[in-house]
Amino acid sequence: MHRRPTRRTCLAAATLALTCGLLALAPLSAAIVPPADCGILKVSSGKRYTIKADQLRCATAKPHASRYLSTHRRPTGYTCRDYGRETKLKFRCSRGVKVFFAIRR
Repeated sequence: MHRRPTRRTCLAAATLALTCGLLALAPLSAAIVPPADCGILKVSSGKRYTIKADQLRCATAKPHASRYLSTHRRPTGYTCRDYGRETKLKFRCSRGVKVFFAIRR
């Protein structure tokens, strides 16, 4: 003989399904954090740039930015894009979620 599920069992199953659904959406609702300000970098030509990094330490981003600004050699694995004079953004390099960029001052 087969027994029907009780109301208590149905409520427990619904609560468990709702909890699992909310836990699955939790990473999507993370707070948006602006890029870290790594300070000002002076290049040999006397120009000044503000370096910013997202998902990357400033101790790593500043040497990468300095090398890219002086030699135009991008770090291994990064894709870099230069911007023209119509914007203050000099360049932007990214590798997945790791990003660093320079803004003209």
